[in-house]
Amino acid sequence: MVNKLIKIIYLAATFLIVNELTSLDDPLQFIDLSSLLIVAIPTLLAGGIGWLTSKSSALSCSFFTSIFSGVLGLIMGLVQTFSNSNGDATAIHVGISVALLPLFYGVSIGLFLLPFHIVGRK
Repeated sequence: MVNKLIKIIYLAATFLIVNELTSLDDPLQFIDLSSLLIVAIPTLLAGGIGWLTSKSSALSCSFFTSIFSGVLGLIMGLVQTFSNSNGDATAIHVGISVALLPLFYGVSIGLFLLPFHIVGRK
């Protein structure tokens, strides 16, 4: 009972933190479909493949894939930003802010999956 209560409190706190971060200024600045797809598709595929083995394996695969695909999306975005910037500081700032979105999505999904991943390991 206490374990379920802790998970509910953790999920509510994570949701409130992510909601607070996205409502700082303009919520549309945190929406980028390509960044979301870079993180969501591998996470769902890893969860589906892990589900064939076991439920805890699916959660573990999804958790680590969300973080890894967020970092990979960040690296791809930074490479694209610096290859197309031509020394323009404004373009670099905009590109870096967009490049950070996959990492934000990956960490957010990872935070939602973390309590289930920890419980699944026990």
